[in-house]
Amino acid sequence: MPIEEKPKKIGTGFGVMILNSEEKILLGKRHEDPNKADSAFRVSNVWTMPGGKLEYGESFEEGAIREVLEETGMILKNPKVICINQDRNEHAHFITIGLFSNEFEGFPRVMEPDEITEWKWFDLNNLPENIYFPSAKVLENYKEQKFYIPTKKKNIEVEIQNFITKEKYEELLEFFNQNAEFVKEDFQETFYFDENSNLRIQRNSNGAKLWHKSGNVHDEFMEEIEIHTKREDFENMEKFLNKLGHSVKIKWLRNRNQFNWQEIKVCLDFTKGYGYILELEKMSSEDNKEKVLKELKQKLAELNIEETPKEIFNQKYNYYKEHWRELIK
Repeated sequence: MPIEEKPKKIGTGFGVMILNSEEKILLGKRHEDPNKADSAFRVSNVWTMPGGKLEYGESFEEGAIREVLEETGMILKNPKVICINQDRNEHAHFITIGLFSNEFEGFPRVMEPDEITEWKWFDLNNLPENIYFPSAKVLENYKEQKFYIPTKKKNIEVEIQNFITKEKYEELLEFFNQNAEFVKEDFQETFYFDENSNLRIQRNSNGAKLWHKSGNVHDEFMEEIEIHTKREDFENMEKFLNKLGHSVKIKWLRNRNQFNWQEIKVCLDFTKGYGYILELEKMSSEDNKEKVLKELKQKLAELNIEETPKEIFNQKYNYYKEHWRELIK
């Protein structure tokens, strides 16, 4: 019978770049015997950063602190992720997380002599030639300042809306046609369900969607979740929500011209029975939303438009909510 091959897996580990007060880096000499090198790549007689494999349930930082303690006896503090690299050969496939710290207690000792034979501090400008290649990649990232920056989730919709006159609407339509990227013209039917849930469905020129926004109508910050589907599914979505006990409270009929203007989504709307509205919108992460709001307000000022007070929006919205059936006839 053929020997059963072990299932191939992608391993995750890390190399920790430790600098001392003299800006020297700590490297350890791997055992000359490849069988004692304890590496998926079986590389011996090379210099390497402290590091190892990530254990189940550990964060990168927790794993780095544990491995440094196990290998050197040093207590590492405040390690930061600086890079994520990938290493492969015919026997192994590994993701290496590079971390950096210049805060620690103690001094390096050989804690695992079957793997590392000595620890030594090296000047960054006078490094040994035979550096273990995952460690060399982390060093390269550090020297070239190619740092890993986690992408912050942009799930907050930041928007400002303003009532405008018909004349201003036509003026802005001409302005954006000349100075922005036209995206689409769209006719939208939007149904709001219940009083406070902010649950909506919409049928537009290209399809339909079910979506929910946190907060209240006309809030400046709203977390948005959307599910897009086919246009012909609109009636079934309404029936489905009715079956769940949700009922339509307001219907909106809106013609929209949408543009991209200096990385801002611009919507020029005419909503039947409600009025002409300019909307500026941009997605943001939670910690950047105030900065984005300030940017949108600056752009509004560039268009010579005064911001409509929230009280006016609330008055018009409450009137429309009571009279929308007559207003959209």
